[in-house]
Amino acid sequence: MTVEAHAKINLTLEVLGTRPDGYHELRSVVAPIPLHDDVAFSAAEGDSVSVEGCDGVPPEKNLARRAALLLREASGCRKGVRIAIAKRIPMGAGLGGGSADAAAVLTGLDRFWNLGFPVERLMALGAEIGSDVPALVHGGVVLMEGRGEKVSPCAGFPTPPWEKLVVYTPPVFSSTARVYGEFRETDRGAGKNDLQPAACRLYPGIRDALRKLEAEGCRDVMMSGSGSTVFGWRE
Repeated sequence: MTVEAHAKINLTLEVLGTRPDGYHELRSVVAPIPLHDDVAFSAAEGDSVSVEGCDGVPPEKNLARRAALLLREASGCRKGVRIAIAKRIPMGAGLGGGSADAAAVLTGLDRFWNLGFPVERLMALGAEIGSDVPALVHGGVVLMEGRGEKVSPCAGFPTPPWEKLVVYTPPVFSSTARVYGEFRETDRGAGKNDLQPAACRLYPGIRDALRKLEAEGCRDVMMSGSGSTVFGWRE
């Protein structure tokens, strides 16, 4: 069985403060886009869990593998699985590639193993893996709050003109931890993405990418997540 793991963009991103657990309190409108990885599942002997296609990612940091192990633990299932990921979503780009794969593993493996978990439980498991995972498990345009664990359908948000969307990922790897570390209170409210000023200070290539889209006539140009991807809308 093969499922699609769709990348996301942040149509808005507000950093509201720091939580007692050390994470940042966020409020963000998150939307999936057509760009996706393919995540394939096949049975494996015994109870082994393997993930292929995430070259350079250590097993302990592989979100797809963590998702599979977490779902197996929560369900008590002892089946093995081989997961093969065909990567298209770039890493360090603010598109939620690892989170998209984890979300696809939770929803896809739930079907592959015939578990029948409700989406709310899968989202709760996703919250243990990463901030973007619950939103991507839910699917569609959603409002993400807290550290990502609060997700609700974004009724009332204007439907984006998806046919006019332009997405550009410059050759820059943006470290989420570094961007949050660079964030300053004065960055808040400077645009639709509070992390954009910090990312531009750290990585001038992101500022260049924003200017590139603006020069090409795109409107409402902004950065997704903690970068480095930028996007805008054709006139």
